[in-house]
Amino acid sequence: MRLYIHWPFCVSRCAYCDFNSRVASRELHALYHHALITEIENRSRCIGEERRDLGSLYLGGGTPSIMKGEEVARFLEEVFRYFRRGPGTEVTVEVNPADWCAGDFIQAREGGVNRFSMGVQSLSDDVLAFLGRRHSANQAVEAMRSALASGADVSADLLCALPAAGRLSASDSLSDVLDLGPHHISLYGLTLEKSTPLAKRVELGEVALPGEDEAADEYLALVSTLGERGYEQYEISNFSRPGYESRHNLAYWSREEYLGVGAGAHSLIAERRFSNRSSVLQYIENIKSGGSTLESYEVLNLSERESEEIMLGLRTTAGVREELVGHSVDGLEALGLIVRRLGRIRLTPSGMLVSNTIIAGLLPDVDSLRCA
Repeated sequence: MRLYIHWPFCVSRCAYCDFNSRVASRELHALYHHALITEIENRSRCIGEERRDLGSLYLGGGTPSIMKGEEVARFLEEVFRYFRRGPGTEVTVEVNPADWCAGDFIQAREGGVNRFSMGVQSLSDDVLAFLGRRHSANQAVEAMRSALASGADVSADLLCALPAAGRLSASDSLSDVLDLGPHHISLYGLTLEKSTPLAKRVELGEVALPGEDEAADEYLALVSTLGERGYEQYEISNFSRPGYESRHNLAYWSREEYLGVGAGAHSLIAERRFSNRSSVLQYIENIKSGGSTLESYEVLNLSERESEEIMLGLRTTAGVREELVGHSVDGLEALGLIVRRLGRIRLTPSGMLVSNTIIAGLLPDVDSLRCA
């Protein structure tokens, strides 16, 4: 079983963020913590004994690192009463570089964490200020060094497709981060999400994001740099040194079973997709009253399962079975957007740039796809 735990709290909201997160008091943190453990206990009983062995656990958010390393360790100790951690279990926690010192990483490691996902985003202080990030470039470097010194696997998130003032910084930031020696890089293009402060600035003409061609050229250049430095691409936005892929995220893309707990968390178990309500207050109240936390629930039919396999699998370099695709891919192959090999098809780096368009065209029945 894969277990995702959502911690929705942040110290402040970034200018581009539309995740299910909020700023709240420590009192609300405590109430939510108690509700989480209650849901974890209840879900463990419902899914049965055979699903309680964990292949991976991911504590995400929000900003889980607003808990100190010792608090994360204690929290995981509670979780492991209901789900079993083995020697091969991947245990990841997301960390904002502003939050933890060396001692926090060590305490979290002692509590079972063996992978840190660091929200670096950039090593330019100007870009970080523009994004509304709380940390400085120096804090990010020191946090990365501390995380690596703890002996855990370390992943760094970076942003590209930035406005003109910060565009050159993505290449420099990537190079500097790679010099630190992380095991994994997640490279995301800055996207415009409605109702965020960044979207409002763009609408007012204060900020201009790069065009598609410029963003594509930058992405391909960064992908090339990662390859030259020994990082293999295994998904559109994810690169790792050999053997250091995120096993938790790979499980999502290969449609393995996973359980999500917390406000807004999603699950897939026995071809049943369901999700919790996103409101933190409503989630806590539902747990306290013994009511249902569910906002959606569906049983996927064959067409939906195959559509998901295409949609998720084509994000990865493993690709999908060609027999799933009910359309000719000769044209895509001629354009250098896909590769066919041993009965599978996968996107090339150029194909990944237009993955949404390609995937939509290859789905057997777009109208039947009801992915949570």
